[in-house]
This record gives sequence, C-alpha cells and structure tokens, in this order.
Amino acid sequence: MSTAPTLSADVVIVGSGIAGGHTAFKLAGAGVKTIVLEAGPHLSRNDAVANFVANPEKGPNAPYPSVPYAPHPVDGKANDFYVQAGPDQFVGSYTRILGGTTWHWTGFADRLRPADFQMRTRYGVSDDWPITYEDLVPHYEEAEKMWGVAGDPDYDWGSPRKVPYPQPPIPSSYMDQQIETGLRQVGLHMAQFSHARNSVPFDGRPACCGNNTCVPICPIHAKFDGTVHTLKAQALGAQIVTEALATTIEVGADNRITGIRYRRPDGSEGVATARIYVVACHAIETPRLLLNSKSETAPDGVANSSGNVGRYLLSQLNQDVWGLTKDPVYPYRGPQQTSGIIEFRDGDFRSKRAAVGTSFMNDGWSGNEDAVKLAGELAKQGYRGHRMISAMRDQMARHLRLNSSAETLGDRDNRIELDDTQVDSAGIPRPRVHFKVDDYTREGLAYAVDASKKVFAALGVADVKTDTPYLSSAIICGTTRMGTDPKTSVVDIHLRSHDHQNLFILGTGAHLTAPVNAPTLTVAANALRASEQIIEDLSKP
Repeated sequence: MSTAPTLSADVVIVGSGIAGGHTAFKLAGAGVKTIVLEAGPHLSRNDAVANFVANPEKGPNAPYPSVPYAPHPVDGKANDFYVQAGPDQFVGSYTRILGGTTWHWTGFADRLRPADFQMRTRYGVSDDWPITYEDLVPHYEEAEKMWGVAGDPDYDWGSPRKVPYPQPPIPSSYMDQQIETGLRQVGLHMAQFSHARNSVPFDGRPACCGNNTCVPICPIHAKFDGTVHTLKAQALGAQIVTEALATTIEVGADNRITGIRYRRPDGSEGVATARIYVVACHAIETPRLLLNSKSETAPDGVANSSGNVGRYLLSQLNQDVWGLTKDPVYPYRGPQQTSGIIEFRDGDFRSKRAAVGTSFMNDGWSGNEDAVKLAGELAKQGYRGHRMISAMRDQMARHLRLNSSAETLGDRDNRIELDDTQVDSAGIPRPRVHFKVDDYTREGLAYAVDASKKVFAALGVADVKTDTPYLSSAIICGTTRMGTDPKTSVVDIHLRSHDHQNLFILGTGAHLTAPVNAPTLTVAANALRASEQIIEDLSKP
C-alpha cells in the first residue's frame, strides 16, 4: 500500500462544510495552524451548473456526482446508499464536496426559537438542550453578519433580536401576495423568511436575480454556502486537503486522540496529527467515522462510551398540497421559497402535536408533476406544437403548491449504525438506518395539510392533490447529541467529546430537536462558539 503524506498542525478538522469551514476560518484568523480534510473534490460552480443542466434528474444532488472514493446518496436511489432497517424510509441527502451540503440547501437563515431549546420544560415532550437561546444570541449575530442575512425588520418568527438583519428582505413573490388573500379568509397570516441570499450585492457576491434553482444550485452564488468561509480560511493560511477520506480515528492509551487516518483516491493512506481534532462531516458521516474507529482503547467506537453515537437521529416529515388557480400566480420566478404561514410554528399545541413549517413554493409543482409530465398529458389530449406550448404556459402560470414540514422528536431507537456485511465503494460499512415517525409528528402534519386545503378552497383552486407523507431529504440532525451527562450524551456544551478531551464534534449531530427551521445557522453559531473554546484550550500548556 502506498503512503500519503503525514500531515501535522495545531488543529485537524474533518469536513469543509459550514461547521468545519467556519471553525477553520476562526482558527486561521487567530493564527492557529489548521488542516481541513475534505473527502470530496473541489468542484467549480461552472462545472456544477453544467452537471445540473445535463442531468435529467433535477434533485438536490443533480449537480454533484457521487465519486467512488467518497460516495454520497444519489437522488431517487436512497436504498442504494442506506440500508433501511426501520418502518419509514430514510432519504437524507447530503454532498461530499468542498463547502458541503449548503451547495444545495434552501438558503433559509433562521434562528431556533427560545422554546425550541426548552421542549421538555415548556411542553412536556422531548428534551431540553443544555444551552439556551440567549447563550447562542451573540454567535447567531456573528454568523448573520458573516453571511449577510436578508430579513424582514418587522417580523422575527419568534426569535427575539437585539440587532437588525444585515440586509433588507428578499421581496415577496407575486404568488405569495395572492396566497395571502386566501390566508386571511381562513384566519391565518404569512411572513417573509430570512435568507442567506443577497438582496443587495455583498462580500463580492451579487444580489439574487431569481433563477429559481436555489435547490440544487445558485448559478450566480447569490446564495451563501460553505465554500465562502472555507476558502477564506485557506486565504488566511489554513491547509485545505480535498479528496482525503477520513477512515479511522486513532486513540492513545490516555484516551486522547493521536491521529486521523485518511485515504486518497489512488488508495494511498496517510495520517494527520494535531493537538486538537474536530470532526464536522455531517450527521451521517460523523457517526460512521466514529463507529468505524473501534480499537482496544475505544472498543465501541470513538466518543461512544454512552452508546449513543448514531442514536436520536432526527428529520422532518413533509407533505405537499398542489392544484391549479383560476388566474395566473406566476410561479417559477425568484427564490423557491420566500414566505410561509406563521401560526403552525410554535405554541402550546406542541404539547400534543408537532410544530409545522408551511411554505409557499415558488417552484410550482416541481418535484410532484414536472413540465415533462405535463407535456405528456397534453400530448395524449392531442396538443402539438405552438398549441401545446400555449397550453403549458397557461397551466404552469397557475401552478400552486404549499409544502408542510413537521418536526420530529428525539427517539433513541431512531439511529444510524454500521451494516455488518455491506460496504460502500470506498470500503466503509454502509449506514444502516432505523427510523420510525411517531403520532405526534403525523398529527401535526395532518393539521397543517388540512389547513392548506382550506386555503386552496378559499382561493378557488381546482384539481387539488396531495402526496403521501415523506421524510425530508434536507433535514438530518441528532446522532452525536449534546448534554451534560456523559451517560446519555456524546458531547458537552462546548461540543467537546465527553470521552476525549482533545476531540470536538460539530454539526447538526449535536442538536436535540429538529424544529421547523433550517438547522444551518445554529450549526454556524455553535461552530463559532466551539472555536472560542478551542482557541482557549490551545493557549494552555
């Protein structure tokens, strides 16, 4: 076996997404010698756009081919990646590429609410986080400033603010304005989302021009993603090593981490050593790496004395309602989502049913009934040529869809493990996933979907359809949960492993809840907070 270089630094980080990239940026800015190991390649935006255009599948990973040396889920083929072991099919999608999964995120930059950190105290369900909303406020503010978050100054979605949003809001779409008429008739209200996409030019990136392909790619980079601060970290002196798959973590007799072994696409292997190590490679790959690192000193895997690595997996449960409006509402313009319903996101009802985020989908029926299917149906009706084009334009201008996404609660039995017999193309055991959605989540989703149908009725929408509830491909949390008790959690309030004093484990895995927010801003805030602790640790002899 050939040998890759031995790398050495003050800090070695596995993963170059939001958590890893923001940590590298803060550390490099403080003069800390930092190495980032990224399993995937560095893909240019031009190549990613070309991949998207050429790929007949237009799902989240359409622009980002899975590579054999660092495979990730392929759209529509979740079962080729995950070994399904539970009653509900898990379809979590993520990328292994420099910058991470925010290449194909929605761009929502919302904070969690105070209640989201205190579900047990306020509503008697789930568990309280070991930190509070106020603990994260300074770091939320720092991340929002770094990203240039655009938001409505008149509405905070229940997350109290001390400073204004850095940018003015992204304008509501024409479709949003038409939906508001129906909302008022059934006693509901809407508000604009906060976005990590520019409403004005910022940080060398342009303002959003409404390409409507936010998921899977913003072709002009108006939408923020993890490449921004990973590459800024590189400019500050951090060493970014792409195509370097972390395979195992080595543990010394004193229970301190001594190195991370990595493999290059040519099969050569090396080791990266440091004083402090950070694992930040998403809520699936992080537990895979930890569990794949069993040894005499870590017989159950790294950071797993509690037996909870991979457990308390969280997602969200989604359902769509769609139909044809009487008059054009002109979807397929602007960001894919700009506004949503206020009422279902928090309240005393959470003691009995889940919170739900219901969004107005500016991308029409995409993901349910696309233009190809519509053309096929019109062809069966005898439409051809210009007559078909005219009919398609008429129908697509009247496409209306609401998407509802319900939170799930932490359940120790919802988990990711390593499969006993099957390995992926890189030779790593495949992730075996057990997931079961409970009645709490299903009842919350059903309530919101019923309300969506009432809105459609108020608007006179015809041909209303719904799909079967499905697990979100975008939300993956839990698996390395934060807590104060080493017997029931994996990391402490600083995201440090309870078992290994020089190991920090960052990302959505630390989250105890998956409320109806994008978890990304909270990931960034926690990474910035953990970076402060790492810098403090390095200052000690």
